[in-house]
Amino acid sequence: MTLTHREIALELFKMLDTRDYSPVERLITSEFRFTILPKSTGGFGVPSRTWEQVVDFLKDLDKLFKIILSGDTWIEAGDVLVAHYYSDGKLRNGSPYKNEYIGIFRFIDGKLDSFEEMMDSKYVEQVISGVA
Repeated sequence: MTLTHREIALELFKMLDTRDYSPVERLITSEFRFTILPKSTGGFGVPSRTWEQVVDFLKDLDKLFKIILSGDTWIEAGDVLVAHYYSDGKLRNGSPYKNEYIGIFRFIDGKLDSFEEMMDSKYVEQVISGVA
């Protein structure tokens, strides 16, 4: 069964939420890249990540918080999907973690090739500095 671009993005969110990355190969290309925007953040250490680097990055973040992602706006044009979505979670110290994002998902041959994420980076820096 072929998944729509939105279904692929939602499956990716589910994997990120559960930290079960085993089925990801069916969703992404071998050249997949993840980029955190704005570029002024420097990608929090790595400007553009491979899938393996994303998993390592998430393992580090897991020490700080656990989140669930949900979206409410999805705009699709050809092989590009743009989404407005939110995270809702708790920091390891019990404080809430709520952020919002704009994601740009680019697809090749029905698989996710790149994912660029714009977030409230000032909020992230404040949270990380407050709990690190």
